[in-house]
Amino acid sequence: MKRLNKFYKTICLLGLAAVGTTSCEDWLTLYPQDRVVEEDFWEDKNDLEGVRYAAYKQMCSTIEKFAIWGDLRSDSWEMNQNRHKDQKSWDTYNEIMQAEPDSSMTQFDWSGVYTTINFCNKVLQHGEEILEKDKQFTPGEWSQMKAEMTGLRALNYFYLIRAFKDVPYTTRVINKDVEVTYFGLTNQLDVLDSIILDVEKVAGYARNRFTNVSDTKGLITNVALYAMLSDMYLWRASLHEGRGLLTDTVRVDTGLVAHSVQGDYMKCIENGAKALAILSNNNKLESSGFGNRKLDKIDYGLAAVGMPNCDMIENDFENVANGSTPELTAAAYLFGVESAIMVNSPQNSEESMFELQFSSSDDRKNDMVGSLYGYGNGTHFQVCEAALGAVYGGGISDDKARYDSRTWYSTCNSLVGQTDLGHYYCLKHGRPDIVPIQSGSEITMRCLYAGGYSYSNWIIYRMTDVMLMMAEAYAAMGGTANNKMATYIVNAIHRRSYCDLKTASNKPSEDITTASTIGNAVSAANTEILVMNERQIELLAEGKRWFDLVRYAERHAGGQDGTVDEREWTEETPIGSGYAGVDLMVQTFLKSKFSNYTVQRNRIKSRYGLYCPIYYMEVKASDGNVAQNPVWNKSKYDN
Repeated sequence: MKRLNKFYKTICLLGLAAVGTTSCEDWLTLYPQDRVVEEDFWEDKNDLEGVRYAAYKQMCSTIEKFAIWGDLRSDSWEMNQNRHKDQKSWDTYNEIMQAEPDSSMTQFDWSGVYTTINFCNKVLQHGEEILEKDKQFTPGEWSQMKAEMTGLRALNYFYLIRAFKDVPYTTRVINKDVEVTYFGLTNQLDVLDSIILDVEKVAGYARNRFTNVSDTKGLITNVALYAMLSDMYLWRASLHEGRGLLTDTVRVDTGLVAHSVQGDYMKCIENGAKALAILSNNNKLESSGFGNRKLDKIDYGLAAVGMPNCDMIENDFENVANGSTPELTAAAYLFGVESAIMVNSPQNSEESMFELQFSSSDDRKNDMVGSLYGYGNGTHFQVCEAALGAVYGGGISDDKARYDSRTWYSTCNSLVGQTDLGHYYCLKHGRPDIVPIQSGSEITMRCLYAGGYSYSNWIIYRMTDVMLMMAEAYAAMGGTANNKMATYIVNAIHRRSYCDLKTASNKPSEDITTASTIGNAVSAANTEILVMNERQIELLAEGKRWFDLVRYAERHAGGQDGTVDEREWTEETPIGSGYAGVDLMVQTFLKSKFSNYTVQRNRIKSRYGLYCPIYYMEVKASDGNVAQNPVWNKSKYDN
């Protein structure tokens, strides 16, 4: 009865919290104003765990925002040209995609993310108190939970600074609306320094794995913490490099500690390697393999060049040239793509590092992937043929693209039993069935959409994502040895998905992702673009691409170039506007999508145009402490 009462109490408290956060002004409010209710709530570890799980559930409700912020404006997508049943959203998304966002758009309301952060702060605030009250709650359990919540809070702040640049930052619990007016914007770099320090303090103190696979993949573990650090260091190095700040200091408890751009790139690589090592060990402990099948794996030579723990799930393309159905084992276990080996994929694959969980058993739906990506009148986006075709040189229908098995479900333009769809769609979250169609000596792969969007997990980090972060860091550092390492990683990931439809070979005689052989160095610029192209097709429809382009633009921002960043410029560090990076990014990537790319460049203007406008109600509620993004400083509600 006590457990039931606690469950009821938690649901009631969180229900009141949900009501409290519906107001546009309540972006940090979590608990009701009746402090007696809250003070009576925190009794034992079950209360901590209730709010801990609520934080994850709350984050699940924000993934559509993450996808819009991290993907919509990229070169991967254009608006679905089929008749759309939700024309209002279609029009709004189209304006954002054309670099014409408006601060009145609810897509820029960040309140849900701050609610997740406040849940984390609540657990972190009351943990020590519960440790004293509940003798069944051990210091070891608290240490692990503290690491979890610290990491989850940092991850949500990381999303905010990648989407909005400068944001309100606090590790305090917020209980009243009026308290939010005390927080102005904190510079993106200062927030990044803080969350890196926070995660560094707890990395290694979380659990490596749980007894349940869905918990191992769906809760923050040490694997996720090191993956986050790899990502954060890559961002910090890029932001500093683009500002010409090759060395800098960060304030810690013991004083100032110096860091450098090159050092942060190496930290990206080192933390990525730690994440891969723990993931590999976890998989060895799963003796029967995920999904009750021992999976064949291969690293395509990475261990031999100093990259251990990169064994990827192998696809089986044997006899595809003879008309047999391919076994897309990797896609089946990652996304639930149907094949001969598995009809009902468990997701949470061996390559997964952290993914938000959705399931029919608790009726936690993920309708976002079907609304934004996929195929049908209810889908907002279609794959940009021009941009994806540019990745393969000869176009999206060229052999280079047709032989990449990822295009069979990620850039589908025909369904079995239907004529050509006319446009390309990404079905990777929709569990399509891949079927070979032979016409004379030519084989093409077509999809049969099998449904399954509603309960698809949302992957935050996975193995090849981290490997490609490491490749990007190598490419950014430049030099013959580093360029080679970046190219080795890209080729290994690409080879896993390569199937020569003429010979049914997944072991091409020469390298397939670069014109030069892997034994020769390629330029740093070309290697960097090589990595960017591979990230685009490998992580398509995973909410990553626009963030990747922003990072690229920031890295090439031009430092102290004579222009002025009105918010960051000082006499000591005269930071430029970032226009040079915007121009390079637009010409390198967005040019293939927008024929009149200069319009895009002129709308973005500076580094601030790479980020989202702040929802107008947040500016209004802050009593002047939150300033609007200077590029997107207008809304239809302005006087």
